[in-house]
Amino acid sequence: MHDRLAFLSLRLSLFAALGLSAVACGSTVENGGQGGQGGAGTGASTSATSSQGGFGGWSGCAGATPVLLADGSDSGYVKCDDGTIHREVAVACDTTIDAPACEGTEPSKSCTTDADCTAKPHGKCIHQDPAFENPEPSCGCVYACANDAECGEDAVCVCPGVVNNGVAWSRCSAVAKCATDADCPSGECGITSFNDGCFQQIGLACRTADDACRVDADCMDGAACAALPYSTTGEPGTFNCETQNCAIGRPLLVAGAARTAPAAARVDWILAEITPDVASLDPAVRRALADAWTEIAALEHASVASFARFTLQLMALGAPPELLFAAQTAAADEVEHARVGYALASRYADRPIGPAKLDLSGVPLETDLRAVLGSLIEEACVGETIGAAEALALAGLVQDPALREVHARIAEDEQRHAELAWKTLRFLLEGADEDTRSFARATFDRAIEASSVDPSFRRAVVAEEVGLLSAKQIGALRRQVLRDVVRPCADALLAPAAAKAVSARLQAC
Repeated sequence: MHDRLAFLSLRLSLFAALGLSAVACGSTVENGGQGGQGGAGTGASTSATSSQGGFGGWSGCAGATPVLLADGSDSGYVKCDDGTIHREVAVACDTTIDAPACEGTEPSKSCTTDADCTAKPHGKCIHQDPAFENPEPSCGCVYACANDAECGEDAVCVCPGVVNNGVAWSRCSAVAKCATDADCPSGECGITSFNDGCFQQIGLACRTADDACRVDADCMDGAACAALPYSTTGEPGTFNCETQNCAIGRPLLVAGAARTAPAAARVDWILAEITPDVASLDPAVRRALADAWTEIAALEHASVASFARFTLQLMALGAPPELLFAAQTAAADEVEHARVGYALASRYADRPIGPAKLDLSGVPLETDLRAVLGSLIEEACVGETIGAAEALALAGLVQDPALREVHARIAEDEQRHAELAWKTLRFLLEGADEDTRSFARATFDRAIEASSVDPSFRRAVVAEEVGLLSAKQIGALRRQVLRDVVRPCADALLAPAAAKAVSARLQAC
């Protein structure tokens, strides 16, 4: 379901970590037509301005005309001459969901009738075609909205026909920092719809002169001007130049298996401010979420030990201070990720959950270059890059704002951790002989092959709106990021032909 621009931002950030700045030399990536739909603009731009803190001044809206719905009624939105759209007034939406009902023969079902869909108003149990290239059709609940009140805080109800909803019915926006023009000093509560490579993300925010962009033409090729609940280039919930990128942590591997601490009843690992919606969830979904987040939290907790070992390995190999500092910072990130995970597990389970003692017996501290290279490639360059992509995908999928914020926060941290991994790989391969580089290439091949299979678990509950994806969905997402991000980065650093091409390009800059 992803086109070739999927994961572009993540790939570019890792290329930059490797010292291969595609942006600095001019991107050759073409825009695949998935613009922010808040204004394509005219002309072409060859350089991004988002990092410069502005796009050249406030132009405002000229020539505004009403945006009409399919039945000819007023949507409450107006469209400016430059293609941007903003919301003058809130208008109620039709709640009809025109989609095929669940047939009952689908292999995967989280509902069978509309009566099962009670998490929000206007629910319908529909037949869903394969998602994330999942070959199995499924049944799942979808929900329309009639007004903003049904969407909760920081979201509004968007009728079909205003922008690309991603569906044929009304839906709640992913983020809304304003509800109408009256909320904004500029008088423009702008709306954008952007396909981030996984999902159609609708966002509203006040237009300001400090925005990184107004229309897509203000961004580099392959990027679009959009307001998202997360951002890799600026402040979430503001207008930034965004690219398609859709991607949880570095495991503590011992003899090829992830080592984690068992769960225990304790409250000191629970963050009080993490308060997801639990009242509206079906009991089976709550149990599944409690189990999933207990497992995630344990992996994040063990990642602290993994980064501690990594720091010692870096010191043994004479790493520069910036890598050591980044490794220590990453370990602190993992402490917070574990606290977030245990908080979510505790809320969903309605009992305190934290980690017991972590068994470190038999955990090796290898300082040989090849041993460090092997674990770095497997656990970090491959594992953490996948983790960043998975978290980004989930940030765009889940509906609960608290849960969405958690995934976005983890995604941002994991992307930094992936960048650290690739920077470390570049450091370890500086001056390396061909045998060592061949070892690294072979390790990538094995790690990519091992990570390309579907996970072995089979979830009793699959509920995409809360982040419970099936093994096939996760497997397809991982294969996507392996193909579009990991393999290109590995080839750019290690493949002789690619290395020569990159070297020639850098010399031309």
